[in-house]
Amino acid sequence: MSAPNRFQIELAEISIGLTDRYGALKEHCKDYLTDTPPLFHVEASDEEIRRAMALSEDEGLKNSPALAELVCVYRTICKTLPQYGVFLFHSAAVEYDQKAFLFSAPSGTGKSTHIKLWRECFGKRISMINGDKPLLRPEENGSITVFSSPWAGKEGWQRRCSYPLGGLCFLKRGVTNEIRSLDHTECGERVLKQILFPADPTALAHTLAFADLLAESVPAFELACTISKQAAELSFNALTSTDPKA
Repeated sequence: MSAPNRFQIELAEISIGLTDRYGALKEHCKDYLTDTPPLFHVEASDEEIRRAMALSEDEGLKNSPALAELVCVYRTICKTLPQYGVFLFHSAAVEYDQKAFLFSAPSGTGKSTHIKLWRECFGKRISMINGDKPLLRPEENGSITVFSSPWAGKEGWQRRCSYPLGGLCFLKRGVTNEIRSLDHTECGERVLKQILFPADPTALAHTLAFADLLAESVPAFELACTISKQAAELSFNALTSTDPKA
């Protein structure tokens, strides 16, 4: 292993110092490099990397300290960011008409497939923000901003950008395509399943407060869907025809 490489990245307008021990981390984060002095520094320990490899169900990660380092570093980043008012929300984020729309679902439900259908149906009308792990920040005016990150799922859908959040869509498999609006309580229950909760009590309190804000800030829907363009059209029409301030 070569000597560790130290550098900074910017996520959600926050500069973070990183240590790259295996040569993959800096390349992974190349679109987010910055010279701004960091607010905090993250370095994965040998123990953390070994544990990530041992617990992973992914055969590639089980045999790669470099991939394990990527996982450990982002987990630590996302557990620290709530102290700075930024939160991970496990979802895919797309942009339409200068607004971000989030699609969330348990692993294996078909979130990536639904996004591919959006891309097939609507082409250049939409663009990807992040395919799996965007960061969200509440603003003083009550809105929420969605930021991308280099951690974007196996497809690698990401670009360095940010947009105001316009809506949420929670996906589940269905025999037919049906969409319904979620009230605050129903949305909150689903939001809590997709947020990373830090151990630090203060950061945890901030995260819980944000989860409540997210559940009441924008229109939210549950889509029972098949793998079809009709499903994509249904979610698109529901999300983009709703005034986020209504």
